Amino acid sequence: MSLVLVSIIFTQCKKDSFMNDLPDANLATKSANTNTPAGSYTVTVENVSTPYDYFAAGAEFGVTGGDNTPPANPGETITVHFHAGPNHKLSFASMYGASNDMFYAPDDDGISLFSGSTALEGDITNMISLWDAGTEVNGSGSPGTPESMPVEMVPSAENNIQVLLDYDDVSMFTLTIHVLPGSATPLSPVAWVVHSAGQYPIFKEGTLDYGDGLESLAEIGNPGPLSEYLKMHSGYVSPVAPFLWVLHDKKDMPIFTEGMAASSGLQMLAETGDPSGLYNELMTNYETGVQVGPNTPPIFPGEMLSFTIDGHVGQSISFASMLGASNDIFFSTGDKGIKLSNGVSEEDITHLFELYDAGTEVNEYPGAGIHQGGPVGNGTPENGVVHLENDGMSWPDVSQVIKVTIKKN
Repeated sequence: MSLVLVSIIFTQCKKDSFMNDLPDANLATKSANTNTPAGSYTVTVENVSTPYDYFAAGAEFGVTGGDNTPPANPGETITVHFHAGPNHKLSFASMYGASNDMFYAPDDDGISLFSGSTALEGDITNMISLWDAGTEVNGSGSPGTPESMPVEMVPSAENNIQVLLDYDDVSMFTLTIHVLPGSATPLSPVAWVVHSAGQYPIFKEGTLDYGDGLESLAEIGNPGPLSEYLKMHSGYVSPVAPFLWVLHDKKDMPIFTEGMAASSGLQMLAETGDPSGLYNELMTNYETGVQVGPNTPPIFPGEMLSFTIDGHVGQSISFASMLGASNDIFFSTGDKGIKLSNGVSEEDITHLFELYDAGTEVNEYPGAGIHQGGPVGNGTPENGVVHLENDGMSWPDVSQVIKVTIKKN
């Protein structure tokens, strides 16, 4: 029996954005011959990731040109660097200095950074508009008269800024805002956020200010409160792909041998999340299986799955599951696995899992690579060996993503 491909194209977690059509089956075959006591074990896997709303956020206070200090005056420039991947959007805001509460920003749902696999680059000035935050009466002096009006676009024929976007063909974008010579206004430091489609992280046109810091930016040019709010709700999130398990003798290393090249089945699991190739490799010689079904993998923050394994005390069990928002990184209990015990209480075995790199595809920035997910061989070939993840990038600790328990029934 084979499994259909799990196509995992990971940005921020939106469950309806994944193909989750694995057949409803718990695959298992060929029991080991042993005289040791048999038992039924329940394994529970929970995705304990923080369900962040957005991918990344921040503030840029730096200014180049002139006196190199904010605000950015005519002839000066603000530059923002950020990571983003396919299906990500960018929102940002900067105060129109010569106003009570006006600011420059894209549309309320942000700018799409990719069209398919092609990144948006070049002059995007026509995607930026002038907005009224609706928090202070225009023309009322400083400090202004408070008001409570919806955020609205302000018609403007002024040619004050030029906005450019560049991409490094890996994961890094550069947003450059030039305040044009002869501009009618300086610009404040910038608050920015990378997010998913269908979100309105900074404001929504026709709706009152959220109260998350836009007022401070639009009235006094301080992006701090808004950026801190956005950063608090931003971070790496990964679904958990199907868990493959295999029972074996303690001397065996059925899934991989550390320091050696990955099999084609492990490559498929590590790069796409699809365990079917590895399952087919193992089923002839080992009792192995994959827990799948309509309400199981991929599992998202706050969700869990459980599956039952019939094993023998003294056997070892090994696991493998892709870290979804990666190129070829997977969870595993190591090449030798762990021993099944005769205990009766539930045991947390999360600490026995580590992140391994299959060595088949060059890693990209966590959650923002253009080759993460998709078909086998989609990224840059690495031609390496299986090893503990050690590339120095900001991958999460295992315990930040999953909790795994096992209980003898």
